[in-house]
Amino acid sequence: AIEAVWRELMSGSFALELPLRIGYLGPAGSFSHQAATKQFGSSVSFEDMRDIRAVFDEVARGHCHYGLVPIENSIGGGIVESLDAFTEHASKVTIYAEAQIEIHHALLANCEPGQIRRIHSKPEIFMQCRTWLATQYPQAELIPAASSSKAAMTAAQEFVQAEAIGAQPVAAAIGNALAGSIYGLNTIFENIEDRPGNVTRFLILGREQARRSGDDKTSIMFNTADKPGALVSVLSVFDSAGVNLTHIDKRPSRRQNWQYTFFIDAEGHRDDSALSEAIVEASGHCKDLSVLGSYPRSRRIL
Repeated sequence: AIEAVWRELMSGSFALELPLRIGYLGPAGSFSHQAATKQFGSSVSFEDMRDIRAVFDEVARGHCHYGLVPIENSIGGGIVESLDAFTEHASKVTIYAEAQIEIHHALLANCEPGQIRRIHSKPEIFMQCRTWLATQYPQAELIPAASSSKAAMTAAQEFVQAEAIGAQPVAAAIGNALAGSIYGLNTIFENIEDRPGNVTRFLILGREQARRSGDDKTSIMFNTADKPGALVSVLSVFDSAGVNLTHIDKRPSRRQNWQYTFFIDAEGHRDDSALSEAIVEASGHCKDLSVLGSYPRSRRIL
C-alpha cells in the first residue's frame, strides 16, 4: 500500500494535471534511481542529474517537484556531497520526507572474474565493500565515479573499446542488477557488501513543509559560536527540553580551518512546542541555525 505521504504527493500531482518530476543522482540505474522507483512508482517522470548538487539546484529552481538524495549509509556513514549541498541550499529547499532502502552490491563485468584489473564505483561503495575487495581483488585499481550507474556505464564503454581493438577486457563496476541490465553487464558476484542489513537513508527534497504526522523527525544545521563549550551548550538545550536527538554529523565549515557545520536530527516536528522552543534557545548559542525540514519518520525498510 502507498503510504500517506505518497498519496498526498500524488493527489497534488493530479490537481496540477501533470506528472510529478522527480530528480535523482543519475544516470539511470543508480541506487538513487532504484530508491526513487521504489518510492514513487512508475506514474511519475524521473529526471537523472549529473551529481547531487544538481538535484538540489533543480528542486530549488522549480524544474523538479521533488528530488531524492542519499544522506547516510548504515556502514559508510554520512554522504558528504549531500551534507555539503545543504550548506548552499538550506534556504531554497526543505526536506519533505525520508526513505530507507536496503542496498545490495554486485560486481558487474563482461569478462571472466580472474581477468578484472579495474573496478569503477562510488567511493562510499568501495568503503561498504572494502573487506570483500581486499580479499577478492587486492591488486585491482579502484576508480572513483560520481555514481554507481556512471561506473557501470564506464565499464561497459571500456569493454566495447577493448573488443574493438582486440584487447582483453579488464574493467568491472560495483552497482546493482538494474544498472547491469541497462548497460549490458553480467553479474559476476552478488551481495558483496561487507555486512548484511546494508541500508541507505534517502531524503526527499521539496519546496514546501510536510504536514505534521504525529511521528516526525526534524533536521537542523548549525554553526556554533566561537567560545568554549558552544557545541555542548547547543546539545544541552535539546536535552533539557526533553527532545531526543537521533543523529549528529559534521562537515568542515569552509569558513575557517577547524570550524565545523553540524547536522542533527531531532524527534518531533518543528511546530511542536518543546522542539520549537528548543530551536529558538539553541539559536542563541550559534552563529547561524537553519531548520532543514520536519517530515514523517520512515519506519519501513524497502
